[in-house]
Amino acid sequence: MRILLLSEGDPEKPFAFSGIGKNIVDNFRAAGHQVVPGDVDMHGLKRMLVGGLMWSPSRRRWIAKYRGATLPFRVRSGAARRHIAAHGGSVDAILQFGATFEPRECGAIPYFLYCDSNKLLGKRSGHSPGAAFTPREYEAAVERERRIYDGARGIFVFSERVRRSFIEDFDVPPERVVTVFAGANLDLSRVPPRGARPADRPPTVLFVGREFERKGGDTVLRAFAKVREALPTARLVIIGPPDLKVRDPGVESFGFLRKDSPADWQRLIDAYASADVFFFPTRYEPFGIVLAEAMFFTLPCVATDAWAIPEIVAEGETGLLAPVDDADAFADRLLQLLTDPVRARRMGEAGRVRAERHFTWRAVTGKMLDWMQGAAAPAAAAHR
Repeated sequence: MRILLLSEGDPEKPFAFSGIGKNIVDNFRAAGHQVVPGDVDMHGLKRMLVGGLMWSPSRRRWIAKYRGATLPFRVRSGAARRHIAAHGGSVDAILQFGATFEPRECGAIPYFLYCDSNKLLGKRSGHSPGAAFTPREYEAAVERERRIYDGARGIFVFSERVRRSFIEDFDVPPERVVTVFAGANLDLSRVPPRGARPADRPPTVLFVGREFERKGGDTVLRAFAKVREALPTARLVIIGPPDLKVRDPGVESFGFLRKDSPADWQRLIDAYASADVFFFPTRYEPFGIVLAEAMFFTLPCVATDAWAIPEIVAEGETGLLAPVDDADAFADRLLQLLTDPVRARRMGEAGRVRAERHFTWRAVTGKMLDWMQGAAAPAAAAHR
């Protein structure tokens, strides 16, 4: 197949769609398909102009408007239309990430979406960008999304939780919504095998997440303080927030580490290697790729029993789950694993097996391609 891949940001670069774009491009090409990348994002003067027009004294609202208001949507959709006009005559299908723009004037070429959430699902959390919209802005954004979903030949989603939302909230026919999950944004060849745990290493909990408040950072600190009451030598390592200032006993913050920096990558590997448990009490998480990454590092996970997370972390098998914001319950789950290293190790090993089976980009793109090739067959025949 020849696929036009539309994304905010160049999908061949490592940071488009949180690093997902490049993984999909590389795996499509490895499977023998041609990919034409199309960047619909705003750059330079256009970005400054639109950003200025969307300005709000609330940073959260400013980001929400820039991501999902009518004007940015139209500008991105115009860029998508130009890519389609340039390449539409020679492609078999269009795949776009998310619904912050519309693939206009694609004619008979089928288009597909890859979505981690949608406006109706995201707003329920109170932590998604769309929660900062006014009622009128929110209604307009939902209707734009509905139009895009109605026209899509297929919608690939990160989880069954998201799939149900498309079917129940947007009335998309079930046969057009396909759960493919997501892969770990890691070069798996660079993930070392887990070594033996040194006897003198303190019990260590690891948290990775840049958006500290949304991902339950305050719950991390409250739960860990309770862990320290029972295990005074316990240690918490936090990676992600660039400017976090924490002076709590046993807590270390490493800031933001880039996977494309050799020095940062080594620090990240060392952090995973030193940890006994991965902790992720997020409040809103469309999927939770970081959990799959922790599983590749053979760590058991303690995480929120919400959103798609129970589809990633198998309760009692690869980790333990607890309700959102329940620091007492999270502390209990952490202590169960920190005080039983044999059980923790067994769960970590089961997690690695589960991740290899479900959460690789090869598996994800294989499901996409199988579905797209059948649905796009008439368009492909027309180009031959």
